[in-house]
Amino acid sequence: MSAQLANTAHLILAIAVRSELDVIASRQRARQIAEICGFVAQDQARIGTAVSELARDVFGVAAAGQVSFSLSSTGMGQALLIVIEDTGPAEVDLQQLLGGHADQRLNNSNGMHAARRFMDRCDSRASGNGCGSNIILTKFLPQRDAPLGLAELSAAVSQFSSLPSNVALSEATYQNKELADALSALQEKQEELLELSRQLSERNDEVVILNGRLKQKAESLLSADRRKDEFLSMLSHELRGPLSATTMAVDILKRPPYSAEQTERMSQLIGRQAGHMSQLVEDLLDVSRISRGLVSIDKSPIDLRDVVAAAVEQVGPAMAAKRHQVTISVSDTPCIVHGDRTRMLQVVSNLLGNAVRYTLAEGVIRLALDVRGNSVALTVTDNGIGLVPESIATLFDLYVQAESSSHGPSGGLGLGLALVKSLVEIHKGSVTASSAGLGHGSTFEVILPRVADAA
Repeated sequence: MSAQLANTAHLILAIAVRSELDVIASRQRARQIAEICGFVAQDQARIGTAVSELARDVFGVAAAGQVSFSLSSTGMGQALLIVIEDTGPAEVDLQQLLGGHADQRLNNSNGMHAARRFMDRCDSRASGNGCGSNIILTKFLPQRDAPLGLAELSAAVSQFSSLPSNVALSEATYQNKELADALSALQEKQEELLELSRQLSERNDEVVILNGRLKQKAESLLSADRRKDEFLSMLSHELRGPLSATTMAVDILKRPPYSAEQTERMSQLIGRQAGHMSQLVEDLLDVSRISRGLVSIDKSPIDLRDVVAAAVEQVGPAMAAKRHQVTISVSDTPCIVHGDRTRMLQVVSNLLGNAVRYTLAEGVIRLALDVRGNSVALTVTDNGIGLVPESIATLFDLYVQAESSSHGPSGGLGLGLALVKSLVEIHKGSVTASSAGLGHGSTFEVILPRVADAA
């Protein structure tokens, strides 16, 4: 390929190499011609380096040589051809050295390494005078709108100024400039790398945070899965009790003789257990509706004092059964909120029922309803089993049930407080829990926005 290009090449410039200064001159001319051919500064420097290093190697081996520059055109485009040939003693055969059959001085030289790295091709051929060989370097010109004309190139070369008398000093000055430019480019690259490093550090921090969140999410999912299993076990337990009692009552009613009193007692038992199971199913349906955003809310101005009275009446039998001391403190000022009366009754009843469930017999339960500026505060306090600090954070999650090391679970599915929190938030309020620890009771407080008194 290079031999074919060389056969169609048009000579531009030839430089005899008889001293180290000629080697330096060949480097400068190589850069100048490369610039005219349209090569970028980096390629200009690379071409100059390959030419000067190879010319220095040839001069060191053959003591004399020549560097010629030509322009060639083929179907693949235009190419700059640079031929380095020895013109020294006839016994020197560069082709033999390049082929690795004799002294490896040139084959392993800096020039050949530079030529193979920086040029598109690096070949050799016989010199044509019966002995020796030429080294042919090929570098294809960059794409351009119109081909570079030979006359244009020759005219530009003819305008080259004479090389300075102190060509070595001139080359050192030029190389110092190249080095300064390279250092400047290196500095820019270093700043880019520092900026990239900073960005990578930020991304790494974000990845660490994301991994932390994923870990928390995974732990949360595992905890939810565990709570689900516990809930299913508790649901089975809660349903088994009423079903067993109902089955027993039905079985007794099937075995006469039985009295009217016995029939009445069994009927009441069946009714209570059916009501208990109905409440469990209703709580499950409420959880499902709220979690899917399908809960029906019919808001209107309501006085929470009436809601509290209805809730106390509803939970009263359970309180009486455990002989709780109940203290009710209600504000004289109307406690008007914009809400759904049925859902607010569900909130208060659940909080009172929770206090009853976790307070031992003859315990104390206090309910207070106050007006606090633009808010209404409902507080339910008991002296029951209390809460461990680590349980408060998840107390309002689904299927979470307060536990005591001495009393164990106190029944229920762990849905009540989750329903309270969801319903309160739907009414744009908040609910919190606090406790001094196990055996010291607990306090639940609901804050709801207050509206102007309504007729």
